Amino acid sequence: MFKPLAVAMSATCLAFAASANPASPDSVSGLLQGMDSTDVVIEWIDDSTARVDATRNGYNFTVRLMDCDESKKCKSSLTFAAFDMGGTPDIGEFQKINDYNDSYPFGRAFLIGDPDTEGYMVGIDYSISLADENDYGQQEVSLFFIILDSFITHMQADS
Repeated sequence: MFKPLAVAMSATCLAFAASANPASPDSVSGLLQGMDSTDVVIEWIDDSTARVDATRNGYNFTVRLMDCDESKKCKSSLTFAAFDMGGTPDIGEFQKINDYNDSYPFGRAFLIGDPDTEGYMVGIDYSISLADENDYGQQEVSLFFIILDSFITHMQADS
């Protein structure tokens, strides 16, 4: 009788230990600074959303932390970099974005703008749910840097 009870208690303890490990803006800021990011700034957008802006290798990027509770622990994140482009997007830019999304398993490339407006943005993002056992740590930041580098290389390549 005691053995099944001990097993059940151990499973409950392990499940509790493996529960959510939400990120805070302060922990993300420290992580980015420790990974060679500069100009790291935290801004609260509202009570449940914060953004951490930073620069790495001359490229600006943002970690948006969402679903934050009163203790400033957040359950989801979106890391992204966007680039202002001059002129108007043409069909080739849309195709290049779609080619990236079809060729790379992580990250999502986007283009914001239309042919009738001067100027547009292209960018890349990577979202992570922190609600379960996921963590926003060095592996996630490193993967975003790989995604960002692959996007820049892809967009600079001749079609």
